[in-house]
Amino acid sequence: MEKLLTPTHDTTPTTELSAQGLTFGYEPDHRIIQDLSATLTAGQLCAMVGPNAAGKSTLLRLLIGQLQPWSGRVDLDGQDVTAMPPGRRAKWISYVPQRAWASFAFTVGEVVAMGRYALRHDPGAVEHALQCCELDTIRHSIYAHLSVGQQQRVLLARALAQATGHGRVMILDEPGSAMDLRHTHQTMRILVQLARSGVAVLAVLHDLTLAARYADTVWLMNEGQIAAAGPWHDVLTPQTLEPVYRVRIQALNTPDHDRPIFDIQPHHGSSDKLSVTRNTHHDSPKS
Repeated sequence: MEKLLTPTHDTTPTTELSAQGLTFGYEPDHRIIQDLSATLTAGQLCAMVGPNAAGKSTLLRLLIGQLQPWSGRVDLDGQDVTAMPPGRRAKWISYVPQRAWASFAFTVGEVVAMGRYALRHDPGAVEHALQCCELDTIRHSIYAHLSVGQQQRVLLARALAQATGHGRVMILDEPGSAMDLRHTHQTMRILVQLARSGVAVLAVLHDLTLAARYADTVWLMNEGQIAAAGPWHDVLTPQTLEPVYRVRIQALNTPDHDRPIFDIQPHHGSSDKLSVTRNTHHDSPKS
């Protein structure tokens, strides 16, 4: 079992991050998020799922105060997130993007240490995060030279270092999308343990089987709104998922696990058919 950084008494079991009536768009005549309300509570791992362009990444940026909503607000324990000074937000909320570019030759250890930039310097927190994500042996490697999967582990470690001591909320955008199988599941187990320690954790996932295996609750996004939210077993059902994803979905039980795996098939007669043409001299029409 992976080592885990545990919050101190500053994290309370009543922590809530709530979105109330959020509306937002990048252009005046095009709304990405539409009158969305949801609550993320401490002690739970929530998976956000949904098709591309559903507004998932935009919602994450609103939740962390990176974007200002057109209307509505985001509160952390009753405090408006966008009104918090950046240093205070960094104290309570950590964020893991899909990928972050480094313009300079920062080492793995230096990138992870950046998680403490707005907080008290804590070498122990950085060291523990490196070990937790199995990065201690490559701490002196250049971040930009790593594979994308390794970079994602570094970003997770940076967020863990940031969360040490005060973290109440961790928000992640497809944290294991480029990782190999072992590190993907290791990452999910870390998030489960983090949630059990009292942190509210929200992770965007595209793998429905991964969401079903590890999540406590699920938000299903569709066209800028939450189409369904609740315990994983209520949301991750073919009846709920199929109208949103527009594919046939079958939930399969496995003998060695009490949570399902999902088999995905295109709808019969859908417009998803692909037309593939071989363009070789053998198939070329004669003139």
